[in-house]
Amino acid sequence: MTSLLLRYLLPFFAPFLGYFAWVWLMRRFGSEREWTHPWHVLFLAGTLCLLAMLGFFALSGGAPAGSTYVPPEYTDGRIVPGHYLPPKD
Repeated sequence: MTSLLLRYLLPFFAPFLGYFAWVWLMRRFGSEREWTHPWHVLFLAGTLCLLAMLGFFALSGGAPAGSTYVPPEYTDGRIVPGHYLPPKD
């Protein structure tokens, strides 16, 4: 659940949260201006943040090229997590 929140929801909603915090601070500390909510701009900014985060995770993780994946297995009463074996030269 935490991974879902940090990888997908937080990057998308960050521009909305920042904008609403800014509006709240401006109203609290004396701005008399009427604030409009530019939903299309916030949605676009959130989408761009989400795509940037997904691109970062796609390009920064993973195993080296040519490595072999060993799936999880049950050994001696415990589960050994899946892992990658280094490539053979």
